[in-house]
Amino acid sequence: MDDELVEARFDLVNERLDHLADRLDTLEDAKQAEDEHEKHRHGVRLEWIVIVLVALEAAFEVLLYFHPHA
Repeated sequence: MDDELVEARFDLVNERLDHLADRLDTLEDAKQAEDEHEKHRHGVRLEWIVIVLVALEAAFEVLLYFHPHA
């Protein structure tokens, strides 16, 4: 009887460990997806900064072109 109880508890602990391992895998996948999303957002932000800087440079070039030279 004691062997059956030990085996049942061992099976229960194994089930719980499997469940926790599955949850850990899910959390790792979620963290990886979050990291990738954050990298994408950072890249988009940098692209917009470059666009604004190029637009400012073009605007200054246009202003200097029409500025009367002394």
